[in-house]
Amino acid sequence: MKSLVAVILLSTTPVAFAAIEKFATPSDNGVVFQWWPKVTPPRGWHHDEGSSRHFAFNALAPDGSTFSKAETVLYAQASYKPRIPQIESLTAFVANDLEQQRASSPGISISPEPALHSRSGLAFRVVRFEPGKAATGAWERVAYAEDGEYFLTFAVSSHSRAGLKSSAAAFQQLLDGYTPGP
Repeated sequence: MKSLVAVILLSTTPVAFAAIEKFATPSDNGVVFQWWPKVTPPRGWHHDEGSSRHFAFNALAPDGSTFSKAETVLYAQASYKPRIPQIESLTAFVANDLEQQRASSPGISISPEPALHSRSGLAFRVVRFEPGKAATGAWERVAYAEDGEYFLTFAVSSHSRAGLKSSAAAFQQLLDGYTPGP
C-alpha cells in the first residue's frame, strides 16, 4: 500500500520548470532578497555557497579552489523585473549594465560577440569585457537572456586572458545547465 501511495504521489507531482533559487535573508536593514538561476555546475566546477550568499549570485569555482581564490570563476544572477521597473527590455537591461561597467572601470574595452544558445534553445546576447591598456580588472564574457519575470546574467570572469579563453567550454556548460521556464 505504501508503495502504491508513493507511485501516485510521484506521478502527480508537478514538473519543476526553470528554476530560480529564491532566498529571503534577515539582515540589520531588514530582509534581503536574492535570486539566482539554478544551474548544474560544469564538469570540474562546484557551487560555492558562502560566496553565493555574499555576492547574491550563483557563484561557481573550479574544483579544488574557492570563488575568492580562483583565477577564473563562473557566476549566474537573476534580476527580478518588478524590482527594476524602469528597465523594460533585455536591450535596456544590457545597456544599463554596460553603462555601469564603463562608469566603474574607466578604460574598459567592451565588445559584442556572437550570440550563444543553451541546449534548451535559450538565446543569450554575449558581451566581452577586457581591462584595456590603462585599466585594471578582469577579462569577462557575459551572456544575457530573459526568462519570464527575470533578466538573467551568466558570466565567466578571469584574472587573465588565457584563463578566460581556457574556460570557454565550462561557460557553455553553465549556459546548458539552465532550463528556462514554461
